Amino acid sequence: MRKVLKLIPAFAAFAVLLFLFSFYRFLNGPVSGTTDSSFFTIAHGESINSIADRLEDDGLVRSRVFFRAIVRITNSSRYIKAGVYDINGGMRSTKILRVIRLGMVAMEKFTIPEGLYIRQVARLLDEKGIVDEEEFVRACSDRRILDRFGIPFDTAEGFIFPDTYIVAKDFSEEQIVEVAIGRFFDALKEVPFTGYSNEELKRIVIVASLVEKEAKLDEERALVAAVFYNRLENGKRLEACSTIQYILGKSKERLLYSDLKISSPYNTYLNGGLPPGPIASPGLSSLRAAVFPSDVDYLFFVSKRDGSHHFSTTYEEHLKAIERYNGVKRFTHQTS
Repeated sequence: MRKVLKLIPAFAAFAVLLFLFSFYRFLNGPVSGTTDSSFFTIAHGESINSIADRLEDDGLVRSRVFFRAIVRITNSSRYIKAGVYDINGGMRSTKILRVIRLGMVAMEKFTIPEGLYIRQVARLLDEKGIVDEEEFVRACSDRRILDRFGIPFDTAEGFIFPDTYIVAKDFSEEQIVEVAIGRFFDALKEVPFTGYSNEELKRIVIVASLVEKEAKLDEERALVAAVFYNRLENGKRLEACSTIQYILGKSKERLLYSDLKISSPYNTYLNGGLPPGPIASPGLSSLRAAVFPSDVDYLFFVSKRDGSHHFSTTYEEHLKAIERYNGVKRFTHQTS
């Protein structure tokens, strides 16, 4: 009997521990079985009390009191990081704390295709809910950002590098622009093209943007770049359709003669030399072509209507190519 009495405190202690453990598991357990994404934003300087209250209100933790307690026990309050987090009701409170303590913010993935200009990129990302279109466009003209990267234009046109990006969900328009511009200069180093002056950078990016819009096949990009450089050296206007489409803000399968007469510094049918700035975001292949054009004497190219081009040295040969591939005997378009 005495032995049994001695065991009672031990059993009682075990029962208490078992209860506390079960209670802990209950409070720490997931609120629901769903793992559907629920984005939870923590503001800079937000208190633990506020975070815990909102977590319970949003049905992400069972008890705000319990969540505050584990924050204090683990001394985590100073490590909580602001941001947008992908948290769901299927997560334990301790896991939620670990996510926000380590700053494991929600990420989003998007792709910027080659050949878009800034407004098109802004519209694309706005439609995906990633940026506000107008704020993105404004960020691309932010002088602070342009000066930081040494961009010698009034906008980042041509410098928003086409690529696939994975960024934090709460990235601002300015941060996304900076990431995309940074990727551009990383790509330029791969060409390689370093130690350039502002004038050299202008020329390379403008020509690369023209190549991006005119060439569909990678093997033709260096040839197209050569045509542009050769025409510049020979004092010929570039007469590139892509510059007219940039002015119009849209692509047209066939340009009208009236389109070629639009008054604009970007109209390479009316103005000599390069346009004042890039007309699109060139990819790596177009940048490489602009830095290393083919060693040829071509002055003209015309579309074969299958994505490829016929290249010519003389105007007479070019006219024959136009007749062959476009079915007309004369056409004022000199290059494409």
